[in-house]
Amino acid sequence: MTESDLPSSATPPKKRAVEVRDLIMESLEALLWERPLRDITVQAIMERTDLSRPSFYIHFKSVPALLADVLTAYETVMVEAVTPWLTQPDNGIEGLRVALGRIVDVAVENGAVFRACAEAATVDSDLAKAWDDFMDRWDGAVSARIQASQESGSALATIDPKMTAIALNRMNAAVLIRSFGQRPQGDPARVLDTLVHVWHRTIYASA
Repeated sequence: MTESDLPSSATPPKKRAVEVRDLIMESLEALLWERPLRDITVQAIMERTDLSRPSFYIHFKSVPALLADVLTAYETVMVEAVTPWLTQPDNGIEGLRVALGRIVDVAVENGAVFRACAEAATVDSDLAKAWDDFMDRWDGAVSARIQASQESGSALATIDPKMTAIALNRMNAAVLIRSFGQRPQGDPARVLDTLVHVWHRTIYASA
């Protein structure tokens, strides 16, 4: 039997569904570098794929819902990238630089997604919840890291872990979106040096 004799069902349906979702998500990401979310239609997204327009609604209910799923996908990537700093014994500025460097890398590659989420969250309630939940989870993770560092004596005992995490994460979001949310982008090395300086001075200085 040759490959051409195989029935079309030889392609696992579940795998095909994942591929379709990936194609649609990649199309949206590409468009976000070219125009604001409010100007992106389902038709425009599907024209960049080899799929029919109805295929979109099998997987997503709207463009903002699609963007929320894209955000979730990149949150997973970012969490994996910084898990060593969040969970392993504190190694101060070196571990911090590695973690923030990985976040900068994700932002350089996908800054348009984060810019669109932050902007659209002001007008779309579902996306606002997705963005708020995204930031809240980062606040919790960073707050726990700060508290653990305080208990080990490596972080300042005088700072409030939760409020410090909120302040640092909101600063990160603003700086990363401004630097990498549109092209031409800022200098990643310069941005990283600045973030490391602020985070280190805030969490560890004089500890």
